Amino acid sequence: MEDKKTLFDVAIYLISSARDCLDEPAIYGPLRLLEGVNRVIEVSNSNPSLEDKFLNSMQKKISETVLEVMRDRNKFKDALNDLLLEFAEEMKKRTITSA
Repeated sequence: MEDKKTLFDVAIYLISSARDCLDEPAIYGPLRLLEGVNRVIEVSNSNPSLEDKFLNSMQKKISETVLEVMRDRNKFKDALNDLLLEFAEEMKKRTITSA
């Protein structure tokens, strides 16, 4: 039951974030999405059958990326590009492995 509550918490965070993005500065959108990913990782860590080593390894980098927006938006953009590249590479590995 706790896993379902946790998943609901993530879902409601994402729904409320979607609504808030209509009225907030555009830069908040990427920040909210990164927070959503962090919450998904936390859910996966609460259930051993969902745990994902790659996601766990990326959690610190995601948190560091969030901090970049306060320092330098260009570095934030670069950090997001780097995250996307790492996730794409992981997706490629998983797709090739499962094929």
